[in-house]
Amino acid sequence: MKNTGKRRLGILAVLFAAAAVLFCFHGREAEAAKAPKQLASVTAVYTGDTILVGRSIDLKKLTVMGLYTDGTYEKVKDYALSTYVVTQAGRNPIVLTSGGVSTTFYVNGKKVQYLTASYTKGTVTVGEQFNRDDLLVHVFYSDGTNEKVTDYILSGTLVSNVGRNEFTVFYEDKSVKFFITGTAERKPRSIFATYSGGPVIVGNAPKRDDFYVTVFYNDNTTEQTKAFELTPNVIGKEGENTVVVSFGGVSQEVKIMGLAKTVSSITAEYKGLPVVIGKTIAAEDIKVTATFNDGSKDTVTNFTLSSSVVYKIGDNLITVFCGSAVAYINVRGVEAEIIDYSNSVEKLIRKGNRYTMVQIALNGKIDSKQLLVEEVEDELVQKAVRRIVRTDKYMAFEVTLDDPDMDKYLPMTMKVSVPVGYDRENFSVFYTPNKKTIMAEMNGEFLKDGMYEFKMFQPGTYIIADCTEQIYVETLELEKTEITLRVGRSASLDPVIYPYTATDKRVSYSSSRPYIVSVSKEGTLEALQPGTAVITVEAQDGSGKRCRMIVNVKE
Repeated sequence: MKNTGKRRLGILAVLFAAAAVLFCFHGREAEAAKAPKQLASVTAVYTGDTILVGRSIDLKKLTVMGLYTDGTYEKVKDYALSTYVVTQAGRNPIVLTSGGVSTTFYVNGKKVQYLTASYTKGTVTVGEQFNRDDLLVHVFYSDGTNEKVTDYILSGTLVSNVGRNEFTVFYEDKSVKFFITGTAERKPRSIFATYSGGPVIVGNAPKRDDFYVTVFYNDNTTEQTKAFELTPNVIGKEGENTVVVSFGGVSQEVKIMGLAKTVSSITAEYKGLPVVIGKTIAAEDIKVTATFNDGSKDTVTNFTLSSSVVYKIGDNLITVFCGSAVAYINVRGVEAEIIDYSNSVEKLIRKGNRYTMVQIALNGKIDSKQLLVEEVEDELVQKAVRRIVRTDKYMAFEVTLDDPDMDKYLPMTMKVSVPVGYDRENFSVFYTPNKKTIMAEMNGEFLKDGMYEFKMFQPGTYIIADCTEQIYVETLELEKTEITLRVGRSASLDPVIYPYTATDKRVSYSSSRPYIVSVSKEGTLEALQPGTAVITVEAQDGSGKRCRMIVNVKE
């Protein structure tokens, strides 16, 4: 019995020993599983250009990748370099270290070997500074490359001596000298001016090429010049005009004959709607463009018509006269009618808690099924609305006429009710054929029942609006953004303002260099001397809208 107990105790001891070994083995395995991964090797590749000695390496061009003990391959961000600055020309070995692992990569370096500097213009007057833009500096490097540089240092820019003036260019640790010839200041003593051109149209400037101006200097030298000034610079009257030619403080008078500006030909365009028989054609609906004897063109209003009244249904051929020139327009005449809304198409248009009643009188001319009136969603007309009103007090509807020969039914009479909350004094109806461009504001009148009645000359989209708020300028544009003028020439600016219903259409003009190009309050440009100026046109209604034009002036 005692031996049997001893055997049992021995077996238990062996089992406990085995369990301890297994526990120790699994503990080490778990500890190994928790150990962080380590960097086994690292590679570095530099893709930047050759760097000037003494300059830093561009770390954005350095890519560092590491291979870890768990077999992963990842980008390394935490590393150190043996140097961050290129120290020698040619190949620079740089040691990169990360996590106790190192590698070497190479960066090419270069040194400045020598400089060249040359002044590309001629002489400079004593007491003036030469222009750095006229100095050409090239750097030649140890790797055989060269480049033009502008970040150099100059010993000075003032020309102080007559004859040879020495200057030095410094770049990195190199320098080079260059020379500029200084000349004494010359002053004009007198000028001799002649004009070889013919008569000039009143309002135009004489051609500068028709002037021959000789300058006599105090050093007994002479030269011909085109850099003179004319006063006045345009011909102001018919007959003999005295023009003063000036240069450097001396002047001479010349005589130029002025001719009257006359109309050579005209073109005319009627932009209005059809007119009821017996009614007068509105002059503002006619655009007349005149070509003058000096070749210029302009819109004119001093024209007359062979008949200002439409006298028949259909086409009316009207003759337009301006001076001795003529042109023709065609105005469509329509029959007046008695308005009867007992036979009409009606539609209630809603927007939020506001509504308007639309009624179009048919007068037996058309089946009501051929005429459709539908609401138009706000977002579809927002571009057109922005041109006429800056308020949410507007609503739109579409009128569709299902007939290819619809002209025989037009015009038709329409009336709309003024929505609650709209100001009757500022109530308007606008027509747009494409939901983007406002074609016309509909002229009409208020009826006794409070409805607003007007003529509908075309199907399309109609917008009723309360225009109480000021309508600001949205865009201000010039036909061209850059022009070239010769010295002495002039030009007129004609900015286009959108929307056309803007409350205040006043603009101001300014020149960045008025001594090169001047601009009047009316927008007339005058080219005074060679150079470039920027002309700014700005709306005066507080909208801050502006546009610009570059004007290049040449001899």
